[in-house]
Amino acid sequence: MNSKELLIFDIKGEYGHFRKYNTTTSPLTYSIPTRTAIVGMLGAIIGMEREVSDGVYQEGVIPVQEFFSKKDCDIAVQIMKPIKKVNIGFNLINTKTSFYNLTRAGRTQIEFELVKDVHYRIFLTMANEVFFRELSNLIKNKHHYFTPYLGLAQFTAEIDYIQLTRANEVFSSGAYTEIITAVNISKLHGEAPVEFQREFVYSANNMPITMDRYRNVLEYSEVLIEKSGNSLKVNVPAFYEVDKVGNILFL
Repeated sequence: MNSKELLIFDIKGEYGHFRKYNTTTSPLTYSIPTRTAIVGMLGAIIGMEREVSDGVYQEGVIPVQEFFSKKDCDIAVQIMKPIKKVNIGFNLINTKTSFYNLTRAGRTQIEFELVKDVHYRIFLTMANEVFFRELSNLIKNKHHYFTPYLGLAQFTAEIDYIQLTRANEVFSSGAYTEIITAVNISKLHGEAPVEFQREFVYSANNMPITMDRYRNVLEYSEVLIEKSGNSLKVNVPAFYEVDKVGNILFL
């Protein structure tokens, strides 16, 4: 049986914005943070330096998206509060008037879609045990090198340690399995991979999963959620079981 040590922690906030890649004038948000956004939060907590210019890093610095790559790190996301969205206008610099002269440029108001009363639970494993221990202690002691935020810098995130435990891989017998986290649809199989229930509200979005150091997306996947945080019944060949918590799937 494949078993992994698992860190569980919550991220909370008043508002969050996880911008959909295919929106421009009026930015829309995903209902949950993307894997790439979570990786950015982890990098802030552990104190990983950002690039000095586009794609250029100081000597010895590993880009955060490479450090928390899929081969070295597994991440799952659970919705802890029903998803609520609001639209709020932001005053931004009007670069159509002038890009360089900020006084002449003036302001323009753009409406942003935001997630309200944000509360997600994150499940994390890492191949690098030293950094896994360091990250666990930083989260447990609320000692963050940089301020983590929920998509936009003005939406600071509250990080709450839950526990360290183990996740055990289970191979499915072919029946539907209840999964408490968001589901990467590419990991499902069968002609009817999801058992939908009439009383639930589902949402599926094409989300970035991995990026390179230049912020080029290397992988997109359809990710399925139930907007109130109810479990999803899916046909999946394998999943991870967390004692007294539930079954999870990594993105």
